[in-house]
Amino acid sequence: MNCPSSSIIFDEFHGEYVCIESGEVIEERVIDQGPEWRAYTPEEFVDRARTGSRLTNKVHDLGISTNIDTWSYEGRRLQSLHRKLRISNSRQRKLVKVLSAMNDAISRLGLPNTVNEFSGSIVRRLSAKGIIKEKNANAFIAASIIISCNYLKTPIDRDKVLRICEVTRHDLWRAMLKITRDSGEYITVRVPDPHIYLDKLRAELGLRAEVSALASRILNMAKSKGLTSGKGPIGLAAAALYIASVLLDDKRTQREIAEKCNITEVTIRNRYRDLVDNITIVIEI
Repeated sequence: MNCPSSSIIFDEFHGEYVCIESGEVIEERVIDQGPEWRAYTPEEFVDRARTGSRLTNKVHDLGISTNIDTWSYEGRRLQSLHRKLRISNSRQRKLVKVLSAMNDAISRLGLPNTVNEFSGSIVRRLSAKGIIKEKNANAFIAASIIISCNYLKTPIDRDKVLRICEVTRHDLWRAMLKITRDSGEYITVRVPDPHIYLDKLRAELGLRAEVSALASRILNMAKSKGLTSGKGPIGLAAAALYIASVLLDDKRTQREIAEKCNITEVTIRNRYRDLVDNITIVIEI
């Protein structure tokens, strides 16, 4: 007998699909994929619902691990065996070491968790390709952090990254080149947008919000004229802020701005000349 779908119900107690018209058992021993608890109100559902932590790129096994009670001797043995199984080969041990160093560097830099996750995904892909070696691991960590910040538009001081990761500019350049040329993945190095540095620099210099707004307009005009190509983003942001602070009578000296940006006054003067010589700024009185 063919039962219509509207007549078939699921008997939770017996684990069977039954036709209510004929009493025929359509399917038996069905495994219930739902939770083992019941909730009759929204409050009960919130209290009883539970799940594990989400997957993360910050650890080698994506955060899929088991905590075993170690009060008993058997528990301690199982916990020791579990640790060995989590890191079963040399490649995993290398990845654990690199991710640990990356997490420590990002923590010292005070960067958000989104950068940590993005950097972790890059490191995992490079490690899977066998690109990261023990002697160049720090350079790839620094490169991954900088690439992540550029993608996520998070301001970052490259010199601070190099100092914390203990690598040189040459090491960083070689790692960047290796990532873009030999990684075999869609990992490209983006030039950071100068706009992402404006609000941070404005706050550190104690400037009004109008100053960063005007500096943003100056950068937009410079970009439309092709003046930002090949120029350092921090230097452009500093020069735009300097021009805006002068125009809005909230002036800071080039030395003050250079110290906050960790660049030289010569850099600000050069970028300042590039902007004022090629952009027409009309002041209405």
